[in-house]
Formats: sequence, structure tokens, C-alpha cells
Amino acid sequence: KQCWVEIVWAMVRSLQIVSWNVGGITSPVKRYKILQALQRRGTMIACLQETRLSRLEHLKLRTKWVGEVHQSPASHGKGGVAILIHKSFPGQVKLLHHDDFGRLVLLEVTMQSLAFLLLVCYAPNQYD
Repeated sequence: KQCWVEIVWAMVRSLQIVSWNVGGITSPVKRYKILQALQRRGTMIACLQETRLSRLEHLKLRTKWVGEVHQSPASHGKGGVAILIHKSFPGQVKLLHHDDFGRLVLLEVTMQSLAFLLLVCYAPNQYD
């Protein structure tokens, strides 16, 4: 028998979760290249830091493969985080919190009977 930890670990590993400090994706070319790289990897959940995108600009992250975009927009062109969920993600996602400073997004993710929290956080070395 497999223990529940092994089963949960196998489920989470199969998700292809990526965390990436993108260093700004206001350029359409850079944004396209990053989204293509995520797609080639088979990414289900992408946690992006330092997007530097406004609330409206985050809508540009919606592509053919992205199902949901949860974001905290950049403040004065600094920071900005987003969690991209692939449209074929085999679970449910609920937004629990996002701040107004482009620093964090917290989601509750449920797959089958497993529920976990997913946090993307941008914490620079010095305060902006």
C-alpha cells in the first residue's frame, strides 16, 4: 500500500507548477516568449513575480492556454505578481486574498479530496 503522502506528492508533482521572477513583462515580445516557454513545459500553474503590469495589462496574459489569471498589479511600475492557471487544470481554484501593492496573491486549490494553499509573493531585498 502507498501511504497518503506518496499519493499527494505524486499528484502535486504531476501539476507542473513553475515559479518565475520574470523581471518585468511589459514588452509584448518578452511576454510572448515567457508564455511560450511555460506552454512548452506543460505548465499547469505559473507563479510570476515582478510582472510590473497594471491591472488592465494583466489581461494581456490571457492566451489560448491560460484559463485564469489571479493578480496583484504593480504599484508605480514596481512589483506585480500573478498566478496563471491552465484551462485544463483538473481542480478548483478560489482567490482568498491579493494585496494592493503588487506583492502577493493567495489561492485555495482543491484537487479531488486534496486542498492546499498556493501563495505567490514578491519580496525585494529593500523596500520600494
